[in-house]
Amino acid sequence: MLKKTAFYAGSAALALILSACASQQPAPVVVGNSGSNSGSANTASNNPYGAAPYETNAANNDAPYTPPASTPPANSSYPSGPTGSYTPSYAPVDINAATHTVVRGDTVYNISKRYQITQDNLRAWNGLADNTISVGQTLRVKPNGYSAPTATASVPTPPPTHTASPKPTPAPLNTPTVSTGGTRTVSGITWQRPTVGNVISNFGGSNKGVDIGGTAGQPVVAAADGKVVYAGSGLRGYGNLVIIQHNSSYLSAYGHNQRLLVNEGQQVKRGQTIANMGNTDASRTQLHFEVRQNGKPVNPANYVAF
Repeated sequence: MLKKTAFYAGSAALALILSACASQQPAPVVVGNSGSNSGSANTASNNPYGAAPYETNAANNDAPYTPPASTPPANSSYPSGPTGSYTPSYAPVDINAATHTVVRGDTVYNISKRYQITQDNLRAWNGLADNTISVGQTLRVKPNGYSAPTATASVPTPPPTHTASPKPTPAPLNTPTVSTGGTRTVSGITWQRPTVGNVISNFGGSNKGVDIGGTAGQPVVAAADGKVVYAGSGLRGYGNLVIIQHNSSYLSAYGHNQRLLVNEGQQVKRGQTIANMGNTDASRTQLHFEVRQNGKPVNPANYVAF
């Protein structure tokens, strides 16, 4: 009994499956290319993916790809060979020449510019109706009757020479010679006192010479022969000062003068008056006297007998 019941149940299930399959629509099958637009439309409407199925076309898809022939744009141009370019000529010319031979690159404009004439004149002098000229053509660049100036060799002018004006020779000193005491010869130089009076301050310490007291205006004389190398008041602390060079090693200095009687460059003799005693840059009337050897102060008492 159980076997019959199982058999009937299985048969019923099989019948249900078969009836379900019979009621389902078959899926579309596409073979080849129908060549019909209506067939394609029906197939697309029945496609569950909502797009046209892939259509095979063996005749088209198997053919090799051939690119389309390219043609240059209508406005493109390609030179068939090298082409020349115009280069204007601005070669230098003889501004005084009467004619000009046309070369490649010449134009009426640049010929006129180089010869400093107008284009109208160039056309008029050569009967040109326009600006057409040709290589090798001879053009007049000066009016009829023009004659080029005669070339003359230019002689360079030498630059002016500036010669230093010689300094005027100072007039010889014409002052009296005064005896101020005895003389002494040291190092080949004969010395004498530069003025009369007492020595009020000796050489040493901060004093680079000796100070001799006196009265305002009394004569101050050269202690030895020599040349005045300084006469002025530019050295602070010396007042009106005179410096005399006696040789390459020795010089003497005379400071605090009231008035100077010599000029730089003058030759003086021993005992000749060179100044008047004073108190410029000093607290009293006095003469400050120095002797220097090779620029170094030395004791005047070793040279002059005070």
